[in-house]
Amino acid sequence: MMFEPKRIHPVGMILNLIKAIKSYIASFIVLFFVGGNIDFNIYFFLVIVAIFAFMLLSSFLEWLKFKYWIEDGEFRIEHGVFVKKKRYIPIERIQSINIRAGIIQQIFGLVNVQIETASGGIEAEAILTAIKKEDVHTIEQAISIYKNGASLSQDDEEKEIELPTYKISKKELLIAASTSSGVGVILSAIAAFISQFDEIIPYEKIYEQFDFLANASFTIYAILIFIAFVITWILSVIGVLLKYAYFTVTKDEKEIRISKGIFEKQQVSIPISRIQAIRIVQNPLRELLGYSTIYIESAGGSASDQGLSTILFPVVNRKDVQTLLAQYLPSFANEQTVYPLPKKSLQRYLFRKLLPAVVICIPLIIVYLQWGLLSIVLLPIGYYWGYLAFKNAGWVINDNRLQLSFRVISKTTVLIQRNKIQSMKSKISYFQRRNGLQTISVTIKSGVLGKSFVVKDLDERDADLIVDWYSYS
Repeated sequence: MMFEPKRIHPVGMILNLIKAIKSYIASFIVLFFVGGNIDFNIYFFLVIVAIFAFMLLSSFLEWLKFKYWIEDGEFRIEHGVFVKKKRYIPIERIQSINIRAGIIQQIFGLVNVQIETASGGIEAEAILTAIKKEDVHTIEQAISIYKNGASLSQDDEEKEIELPTYKISKKELLIAASTSSGVGVILSAIAAFISQFDEIIPYEKIYEQFDFLANASFTIYAILIFIAFVITWILSVIGVLLKYAYFTVTKDEKEIRISKGIFEKQQVSIPISRIQAIRIVQNPLRELLGYSTIYIESAGGSASDQGLSTILFPVVNRKDVQTLLAQYLPSFANEQTVYPLPKKSLQRYLFRKLLPAVVICIPLIIVYLQWGLLSIVLLPIGYYWGYLAFKNAGWVINDNRLQLSFRVISKTTVLIQRNKIQSMKSKISYFQRRNGLQTISVTIKSGVLGKSFVVKDLDERDADLIVDWYSYS
């Protein structure tokens, strides 16, 4: 199947212009705030107008020269203003077509299409910034016809409508938003933004406005910190609500499609054959409430879009995890009770978690004796943290599947098929050797760099059993 070369929608010119402006905006901000000695005369503004005109012209030419089509079993793209570039992607290498729709695309009823191949990479193999939804359907149909060697019938379309579908409920969305760990992300983003403009922000004037706090009581500081935390938590909740609203999972015979979002709608397609592992995660708050998050670890895909993991279900009641896995990924269902670590591993887990608490407490007590004594509360927290990490760690083998459990902060269960494991390592330190313990590390192909899962201080006989199970010798 083939069709004539097509251009993306003219809205693509606007998106190209916005992208160009973003690349210059930081320079303009620094210029206006820092360039106090610059003479803002008519010539300066003429230069600004000339730069904007150049960006406008280049955006138009990029749109004009960008063409795509399917021909001879290849998805072909030609683009480039001064240097003409061609990219031909064999259809058999195309693994998934991911769809996004930002605010501008939604206004005009368009989508952003990203074509992923098995090789993966920092960016998608091909990006169509603004095309009509019917054009996406045409592309998908052409790829399906080429791969299947037959045209799609009306019965196939009816089957597609009847595919098993999961939609996040309002209750689950609210739980996902209120129990997410996005507070740290918000704080990091604020800190990163401030650090980029630390030479521009008038800190001295800001400090003068709050100099009355210099003699404030501990209670005032505690109230201000609490208010800041609540505001940050609310921002995090709003962010998660917008990101995961209308979260939908659809499965057919070959792939799983995940769509989500309000202001920026996204649709990701993950071939089932590329799924390497399933990761079930419970952060402390969700664990307390009995909820889990389920991740897919898949090979291929671009790191910039999907990262190393894709959320399959944002928040699920713990008792419903196996039901959903049995429906959407039956080969990963039937999670089992793991074999626990030997009791002699407990002291090592406690030591690893107590050591940071001790390192923090001693300097604080020496420098701030009265207030420093409050840091002693970190010791029982570290002890309990270490005990939980020991209690939650374990393993079990079920035919051709390995199940590992461990805890860093969140409790994590990983389900891996034997033929998806890229490598397995067994490590023994001097102190582990004395106690007959080993550490197992399993690596799978996920994203661009791969991903490893580690369970520390297994009994050496258990570790040898796992290695023997994986070994092909």
